Amino acid sequence: MPEANPRVLHVEDNDFFAKVTSGILDDEYDIDVYTVESAEAALERLETNRFDCIVSDYDMPGMDGLELLDAVRETDRDVPFILLTGGGSEQIASKAISAGVTDYLKKGTDQEQFAVLANRIENAVSRRRAERLANRQIAVNDLIWDVSQSILQASSREDIEQIVCERLADSGPYLLAWVGTVDEETATVRPEASAGVEKRYLDTVILHGDREEGDSLPVRKAVETQEVQVKRGARLKERFQNEVDANVESYAVAAVPLVYENCAYGVLSVWSDVRHAFGETERRVLSKFGNNLAYAIDSVQTRKELVRREQRLQVFNRILRHNLRNDLNVVLGRAENIAEEFPPAANEASIIRQKASELIEISEKAREVGKTLDGESRTTKQIDVTDCVKRTCEEFRQSYPDVAITTETPQSAVVYGDKTLEAAISEVVENAIEHGGERPSVSVTVSPSGDDEWVEVTVLDDGPGIPEEERKVLAEGEETALHHGSGLGLWLSNWIVGKFGGDLTFDDYRTNGGEVTLRLQQATEGVSPWQDISPLGNG
Repeated sequence: MPEANPRVLHVEDNDFFAKVTSGILDDEYDIDVYTVESAEAALERLETNRFDCIVSDYDMPGMDGLELLDAVRETDRDVPFILLTGGGSEQIASKAISAGVTDYLKKGTDQEQFAVLANRIENAVSRRRAERLANRQIAVNDLIWDVSQSILQASSREDIEQIVCERLADSGPYLLAWVGTVDEETATVRPEASAGVEKRYLDTVILHGDREEGDSLPVRKAVETQEVQVKRGARLKERFQNEVDANVESYAVAAVPLVYENCAYGVLSVWSDVRHAFGETERRVLSKFGNNLAYAIDSVQTRKELVRREQRLQVFNRILRHNLRNDLNVVLGRAENIAEEFPPAANEASIIRQKASELIEISEKAREVGKTLDGESRTTKQIDVTDCVKRTCEEFRQSYPDVAITTETPQSAVVYGDKTLEAAISEVVENAIEHGGERPSVSVTVSPSGDDEWVEVTVLDDGPGIPEEERKVLAEGEETALHHGSGLGLWLSNWIVGKFGGDLTFDDYRTNGGEVTLRLQQATEGVSPWQDISPLGNG
């Protein structure tokens, strides 16, 4: 982005020399010159305007050039000050250097003299701009960090946007700020939060409009390109000019798109009274800040949605655990009465009892699911999975005496987990029994994996195996109208194993039965299984 032309205040009582200097510097060197004829007039002009450099004659009626320099330094210690003199005496040069002028030149009217003057002006302005931009960038970096930290505890989008606007507008680098949301239906950007100027003074930006006042143009381009857009020389409208420094003629404004994962959350518009604000580095910093701000907005919205889902789950869970169970017990009782009082309907009553019992079992599993999801997501507890397998299989041998259940386990296999792990194994074994062949045969094997970091519990049966649709649902992690599981058992096993850092897998290549493997993290004494798992990583 090209820098604005240097603004030079030329203090010269010789009208002819002043006009020649102004014309040449403006036409040939792109330097904007503003001329006054006395030091007193220069001080008055400096009260309401800002300049990148002052070029002053030495010998003037009233206050001379060096006296003007002393007066200027009382309010601005850094603005470059170039002194011109017609005499060029060593005494004046010595005084000028001692007084701290940026440069000292002898007056002349030839072309070479004006080239030297233009070069001295450009060098002085460049040095000052570089120093001010470096200092400004340090201030901007610190500000953006502080603002980013301050929104971490915000609980709503409204809080985030207002905190950002207030912190930016109350800072040194920026004057005012506002955040707007994009309304796709009306193709507008509507201001939602602001600081430094009241929101009632801000206009809605029409995305397909042609207005260029204020920050309308950069805001439109930021929405279109999803890149930071800068406009220099922007002017505030008269109706809120009094809200800010009335002495500032124009501003630099940056429109920052708020984008996270290709989703647009709005635009941040920030204004600065520093004409050369929003250099390349500052734009990059603001671009990253816009991404972080969009991420923060996305996070609070996600948290709100999760809270609403949690509330719905609690209601559904209560219905399953209490209302449904009670009503089904009533159904069971009535079905038994029907079977006793109307023997011809005994078969139908038996079906009713069976289905009601299955629903009660589902509600119990739903209760277990709720307990599993409500528990700690990670644990350092350890459990011997060999004992879990032995207890589970012994219980099923008693419940299903006609099923051949065999086990092959080491003496001990300690993994990270708690007592809910036994429920996961039980669900897989029960699934193998219920979906086995005519005379079900189930085998359960516990073995360490090749790298000794995992322990695998493998359940084999002689049935048709887990249906492809069932495996697909568990692998994708969600059910749809086209793909859904037949029950909660495998979901429960999958969630429990996943809670301990493991996974549930299926053998797709077996042709003589089903194979399900629970892969669990082997416990290591004195070492936490989660030491290398962090949301921020190790970097």
